[in-house]
Amino acid sequence: MSQAAEQPSSRLADVLLRAPAAEDPSDEPWAYRGWAALLVSLFILYHTVALLQHTTPAAGLAERFNRKLAGVLRAGAYMRATSSVQSWAMFAPNPHRTNQFLQVRVVTQDGEELDLLHDIYGRRDYPYFFYDRMGKINRRLLEQERYQSPYAAWVCREWARTHGGEAPVRVNFTKMWTKVPPPDKAVATMGFDPFALKLYKEPLKGFDCATTPHAQLPNDIRARYGFTPLPDGAFVDIEENTWRDRADAKARILQRRRAADAGRGKAPAGKAARGEDVAPPVDGGGAEGAPGEGGGAEGAPSDEPALANEGGNEGGAADGGGD
Repeated sequence: MSQAAEQPSSRLADVLLRAPAAEDPSDEPWAYRGWAALLVSLFILYHTVALLQHTTPAAGLAERFNRKLAGVLRAGAYMRATSSVQSWAMFAPNPHRTNQFLQVRVVTQDGEELDLLHDIYGRRDYPYFFYDRMGKINRRLLEQERYQSPYAAWVCREWARTHGGEAPVRVNFTKMWTKVPPPDKAVATMGFDPFALKLYKEPLKGFDCATTPHAQLPNDIRARYGFTPLPDGAFVDIEENTWRDRADAKARILQRRRAADAGRGKAPAGKAARGEDVAPPVDGGGAEGAPGEGGGAEGAPSDEPALANEGGNEGGAADGGGD
């Protein structure tokens, strides 16, 4: 090998083996210095105080101080801007006075109704040392009914997945609850047995697996497990309603209103309020106070029917609608 080819490699070896070690920035005691350290410290302090204020119950002895501090810090706006909103509603001001459970049953193709044992009634002792998430699911399904349809759809799909692709006919829900004794009664009896309390039951709305959206096992999942595919049109998809769909519907409502106003020879209320030039009526109505086809005297009743408020209050002020 030539001497010219050996020189670069020898220089690199000298640098790697004999050069002094470079300073490691991780050995520095502080990540920020000077004004940067002060600003970061102030932000951490503000965030900590705002978080403590926002998560502290608003009622009680410190209510006045809590509200004043919230106004000074603008904690509510900061928490919303950073998506850090929390609530004490799950703990306070009043604890649950009932123990609620949701019984889930399926009706099979043979007409047999089976309890899936999804409720936690009798599943744990009191006091319990391990948390059962199914208790949270039971309460949430009972408190907010909009979760019941997706949950029933999952039950239908899961049953079909574990039973050869055959979905049940229906999923039925039953609300069950027991009333927690008041403190004075519990103290007088030195406690109480939760399973000795009277169990109340109330049937809720059920869901058919054939018509509930996404309650059918899709064909790609069925193919994975070797099940026969669904017939055409058997899978019920969710009807999407995005913000674009709502905006398009609102635009169509405004367009129909303006077309109806133009057909009656009336300007939108928004233009009249702004003092803009208004085109004369198409039919050439008479002067104010004089009869004519295009309109009568001011304040006279019109033969045209009122336009239905198709979009509720979504019309906006641009065309004279509500807020």
